[in-house]
Amino acid sequence: MVSKDEIKHLGWLSRLELADKDLDRYASQIDEIIRYFDKLDTVSLVGNEPTSSNMKKVTELRKDNIYMFEGNPLEFFKNRKDGFVKGPKMV
Repeated sequence: MVSKDEIKHLGWLSRLELADKDLDRYASQIDEIIRYFDKLDTVSLVGNEPTSSNMKKVTELRKDNIYMFEGNPLEFFKNRKDGFVKGPKMV
């Protein structure tokens, strides 16, 4: 069983603020997920042939139509300098 401390740690790693009342609910949900993965581990794959998909290739989904852009695309950006778009400062 997953402990409340482990759920708090997962919340901290995920940058989520978890209320104490939700810890039991999340612990039981994660336990259920782990039990399902344990069940999947018991499935034997011996003697099963791989299947293939009937989906179309990505290139067959639609035809790409290429159009030339007329004008200066930089005119749509307010933060531009010397032919480049200026992004926010990263600290």
